Amino acid sequence: MKKSKDKKAIANAEYTRLVNEYTAAGVDAIKLRINDELIRKVAESFACLEAIKELPQIIYDPKNPSVQRETAAGRAWTKFMAQYQSAMQKLNKELLGGLNGDDGDDLGEYDDDND
Repeated sequence: MKKSKDKKAIANAEYTRLVNEYTAAGVDAIKLRINDELIRKVAESFACLEAIKELPQIIYDPKNPSVQRETAAGRAWTKFMAQYQSAMQKLNKELLGGLNGDDGDDLGEYDDDND
């Protein structure tokens, strides 16, 4: 029971941190309200990552150390990290704006078709 309370506290702290960071970055309050559920999901994914980060992710065979097995915690870490990264990318794009396909390199002047 204590673990779930700790996880919830971590999620709430991360949620508050994210909201404060986005507010400090000048994100409009309306955008924050619209994306509130996504911010909450990102915070929950972060809490899950924090809860399993100390668990062993790989088990070595004591007789043959070259044989390794991924643990359930390792598989869960991979799953939650993918969810966290994907949600953070979407959230940052929605709230802070994306590159919209422009990587900042103006290579148009070097394009042969622009002669």
